[in-house]
Amino acid sequence: MKTLYVYYKVPVTEHAALRPKVESFQERVRQTWPGLVATLLQRPEPSAEHVETWMEIYQHPAGVSGETMASIAQLAIDMGLPAKRAAEVFIPLR
Repeated sequence: MKTLYVYYKVPVTEHAALRPKVESFQERVRQTWPGLVATLLQRPEPSAEHVETWMEIYQHPAGVSGETMASIAQLAIDMGLPAKRAAEVFIPLR
């Protein structure tokens, strides 16, 4: 089963404004892909430059398909989320 991890940097000063935007984005993703679980995390401490690292995790019982990943990426662009989003896919260890 494929799990999608998306991470990006957020200036501490933008945390309060961006969080509801990302939560709204994830709700739209869940509505678009029923059964998809979307989680939002952050590193415990910001960097010395006052930047946080945020992580979105997407899981589905059937795995996250390429179509789903492309849809998530496009919706992020459409909703004005941070442009520099690194996406990686992991599978269970065999």
